[in-house]
Amino acid sequence: MDRRLQEILESGIRQIDPDVAQATVIRRLGKLYDEIELFNPRYALVNASGEELVRRHILDCLAPIGIIREYAAPCAECGKVRFADLGSGSGLPGLVLASVFDRWDINLVERMGRRAGFLRNTVAVLGLSSVVDVVQKDLSEVQNQYDVITFRAFRPFKDIISDLDRILAPNGVILAYKSSEENIQEEIQVLESYTGSRFTAVTVGYRVPMLDAERRMLVVKRV
Repeated sequence: MDRRLQEILESGIRQIDPDVAQATVIRRLGKLYDEIELFNPRYALVNASGEELVRRHILDCLAPIGIIREYAAPCAECGKVRFADLGSGSGLPGLVLASVFDRWDINLVERMGRRAGFLRNTVAVLGLSSVVDVVQKDLSEVQNQYDVITFRAFRPFKDIISDLDRILAPNGVILAYKSSEENIQEEIQVLESYTGSRFTAVTVGYRVPMLDAERRMLVVKRV
């Protein structure tokens, strides 16, 4: 990462949360950027590079950490937050959040072998091997339960709602990154018509520094 991009990254982190702008977090996110840029031509991880990768992806994933802190609650038995990022791919948002919440028990769920390999390598480069596991499985094969589930640009709720119901801990929360209000309303309709558990959903807006675009997080909990 060159000096100009480093300054954009650091400025964005400080605007999101000054307490997060620690050397360790900045270093990890810089290394994540470098790994994505290095492997993107081979693995087609994300359709962005340079400044766009920093603003529209890394900072976008980091921006709602206040919302995540508010809703994340640890497992009553183990005392840790059991966290899963579904369809983790390039580690967005999973590795961005792991760079901050490095005391959580984190799973990155990714079914594609080459992307799972990228994630394993990047976890090691970021020094997060002790807290992050890469689960190379389709969502339908995942058996663990989680207190916090995130995803970004993943499958629609209508295709995964029964699996989400199955792996979400009793007091857990689903935090889905969304941008389109129309898409959010479609997802809420799926939740309302689901014949399994009853869910509540609220939409919380957030701002991404240096990015003129609406961003929302769909927060889903069991009734």
